[in-house]
Amino acid sequence: MKLGYSSLTGDTYSVTQAKSAWGIVVWLLWFGVLWLVTLPQTDVYLHRFASRLRQTAQVAVLVLALIGVSIAGSYIGLKSEIIHAADFPEPISELLASLEAQPRYSDGAALTHQATENFMEGENPYAVSNVLTAMDEFEGPYIHLTPLQAGRFVEVFPYPSQEQLLELWNESALTPDTIPVELESRLNYPAGSFLLTAPFMLAGIDTLQVILAIFLIATAGYALWRIPSRNRLIFALALVVSTEIWVSGIIGLDKRVIILPFMMMGWILIPEKPKTAMALIGVATAAYQTAWFLLPFAVIYVYHRWGWRQAFRGAAIAAGVFIAFNLPFIFAGPGLWLSSVFAPMVDELYPMGVGLVSLVETGIFHIGSSTLFTILEAAAFAGGLLWYFQHGRGLAETGLLLSILPMFFAWRSLGNYFFYVDLIILAALLITMKTGRRLQPAAV
Repeated sequence: MKLGYSSLTGDTYSVTQAKSAWGIVVWLLWFGVLWLVTLPQTDVYLHRFASRLRQTAQVAVLVLALIGVSIAGSYIGLKSEIIHAADFPEPISELLASLEAQPRYSDGAALTHQATENFMEGENPYAVSNVLTAMDEFEGPYIHLTPLQAGRFVEVFPYPSQEQLLELWNESALTPDTIPVELESRLNYPAGSFLLTAPFMLAGIDTLQVILAIFLIATAGYALWRIPSRNRLIFALALVVSTEIWVSGIIGLDKRVIILPFMMMGWILIPEKPKTAMALIGVATAAYQTAWFLLPFAVIYVYHRWGWRQAFRGAAIAAGVFIAFNLPFIFAGPGLWLSSVFAPMVDELYPMGVGLVSLVETGIFHIGSSTLFTILEAAAFAGGLLWYFQHGRGLAETGLLLSILPMFFAWRSLGNYFFYVDLIILAALLITMKTGRRLQPAAV
């Protein structure tokens, strides 16, 4: 479903209205399947189909593994020049050419890499952030810039054309020290986004792709260590065939892979060590805002397992970790830090994503304001918290799904906001699930 989700939605310049609508359907199916996975009753209802489901899973794993091996082999072959994209017919050559061009920095990845370098040089990354020099240094394509609905783009909707962005990029490149009002250039992430990568770059690992791979391997290693031996193969296979993580995360440089081990370890440790767990989740919130949605659900999870006192302590610990990472930069310039980190919420960004907003992005609906989406996002968030507080006891992993649901309704709902929660759900369930006894319908 994740592969279908990505192939249907595409990027801003390739997605169509039909793809947008089908992409939403696939996303909802993905969410629905994961929701069923988190519910114990599903095992009972599907027990009679166990043999057929097992065969289906085996076929799916085989097919996805072949796809993954093909992509990995092609990428290695292209990078080592064993094969060349031009030697293949269309549309294979076009796909291989796109793969060969990876890794291609997005503006967010380029700015965080630049921020790490600036921090190591003793500068305030928020004060010297410059998307033009960052994209030039890391050879990021101009279509990965984040335009603002301002200046020459104030009347442009739903998104500037490639020609308009290219014209802006060419003009701006002549005076890179002057950021045009049409481009988002501020470092939009909390300080952990560059503090977590700084030790690796200080150690001489200056390739973001390698750093992301280290964090992903750490996530897999911890999960496999915690999962009982009889269940490890399931998680290992799921990780191997999660092509989206390897393609978008490692090959495509999704910077949010950095917080995956902290979210994974934090959630898994809540039933055992709530203070340590909340400290780890606090690290994730100190790096990227997508983890902010998870924090309240983690607090409720702590409450369900340990009571109010531990829940308040956990929230305080997570807040303390967040402050510890960011306080020096807040003191250095409170207004600058606030305007940078909260820019995604207050700046005039264009609608973009694979959630409900794709209907606006592709012109199916013309809604020129983010207000409606903000209301829907807030309602989904509040409703999810209320449901989880009232019914989440014994259904812990539903909180992981409910934490990403609000972003489906957001004005900006990029695909990589969603694609990692399934591995955390699977790892948590494989750690706690009872095996050795077959679940019979009469057990309900």
